[in-house]
Amino acid sequence: MKLYQKYLVLLLVVLIVSSVYFYIQNKQEYSNRVHTVLINLLNKQLEREKAEAFNFAFALSQNETLQSAIKNNNYKKSYTILKQYMSALETFSGSKVHAQILTKEYVILARSWNNSDAGLSVKKFRPDLKEISKNKKPHLSFEAARKLVLIASIPIIKDNKLIGFIEVIRRFNSLEEYFTNYDIGIMALLHSKYENQAVLLNKNSRIENMIVANDGANIEHIAYLKKLGISKLFNQGKLEGKNHVYFSRAILNSERENIGYFILIISKQKLKLFSAFEAELNTFFTYARKDLYYSLIKNQDSADTYACFKQDKISNNHTNISRGKIK
Repeated sequence: MKLYQKYLVLLLVVLIVSSVYFYIQNKQEYSNRVHTVLINLLNKQLEREKAEAFNFAFALSQNETLQSAIKNNNYKKSYTILKQYMSALETFSGSKVHAQILTKEYVILARSWNNSDAGLSVKKFRPDLKEISKNKKPHLSFEAARKLVLIASIPIIKDNKLIGFIEVIRRFNSLEEYFTNYDIGIMALLHSKYENQAVLLNKNSRIENMIVANDGANIEHIAYLKKLGISKLFNQGKLEGKNHVYFSRAILNSERENIGYFILIISKQKLKLFSAFEAELNTFFTYARKDLYYSLIKNQDSADTYACFKQDKISNNHTNISRGKIK
């Protein structure tokens, strides 16, 4: 082979390697961008869920007739008021909302969705209630409370004494519906070390040391992740499968402990479509952000209550950080 031919071959190899390298880099950068935006959407949607749950619970806690029924342990009256209030609230908001009333001894006084558990003690399932009893401050977080749920807890104080708790509970139905609208799957996983608290999840599918907590999780994705493994997904926040890409985000409880993960799932076909039509990708995310924005500001008065609570939590976190209490 002549010298110039060797140079041509070498140049061709360099061009091919460079092309492959930049293709991989661009693909990686695009995937990272999608990762960032999807997790941002999830965070904003979770903020919406938290704001609604807290505002619903706070509004319910201001009902003086209900407060009186709680103080007198009148379960019939408590259930009647709770059922009527939540039915009206669901009609007004269009959201499926669950609420319950607990006595100061952590016994279920009434539930809006199924009152068959009235009289049941939840003390062993709800270690977070002890902290609320102690500081008498509202509480809002994901908890392993017989199931993995988002709970907004408002302590009811009469004559400077704790008489019980109002709680609004959100499961994963609305999150599943929201992301399904954009052809994105979602899975909520709870660490198996909380299985003694989340007793109603004992029969759910498992992926390694994680329990699948949401009813709408796709069984094919569950089976695939069982086969593929989830350690890399949790460590890197992203995992590329055969036909889908998986993105993860930690779930923290009221103690700032990692109790599980959300997983968002998008098909590679969808990613290719977005990659080919960059404008459509931007439009998709722009409208998704607008959906969240308008849903958050549609009731500014109630949002202000949650904003005050959230600001107080932020201030407390800064104080705790200075004292070395954040885990």
